[in-house]
Amino acid sequence: MNNKIIIVGLVIVVVFLSGCIQSDSSKIDALSVSINSHLKTGDGDYNSAGTYTNEYLYTAALAECDNASSEYNQARSLASQGLTYAQDSNDTVYASYMQSVLNEIDAKINATNELKTAIPYLQDNDTVNANIYSSDANGYMDDATTFNNQRENIVKQNPTKFK
Repeated sequence: MNNKIIIVGLVIVVVFLSGCIQSDSSKIDALSVSINSHLKTGDGDYNSAGTYTNEYLYTAALAECDNASSEYNQARSLASQGLTYAQDSNDTVYASYMQSVLNEIDAKINATNELKTAIPYLQDNDTVNANIYSSDANGYMDDATTFNNQRENIVKQNPTKFK
């Protein structure tokens, strides 16, 4: 009888502990939800900034740039943490994925900074300089799309690793 109680107790302890211990991949999965949420919100803010800029509502555009920057920086912080988890687990697939996420976020941060720099030039009717920074912003967003495609390809090539 004592052996049965000990075995049941051991099973309960093992089950309890297994629920408390997270693997690096489950940590990355949990972070991915937050990262994607911040990216989606940041993208919306960035697009609003572009719309406001086109409507000559520069104060609103600058505010949306600040919002986008905040969201992208939060996503970047989480993605850096995810990359650390991936590297610690020695999982090259997750590491490549998280590096692509970081590259995408960095491109979006750069695009937002370029747009934010262009707006004062637009306010001063300096279209030459405004166009330079606006063009750079578009280039960074093109780069972000490339990195996003890279990470989508990683997911498609490794469906068992990604939910």
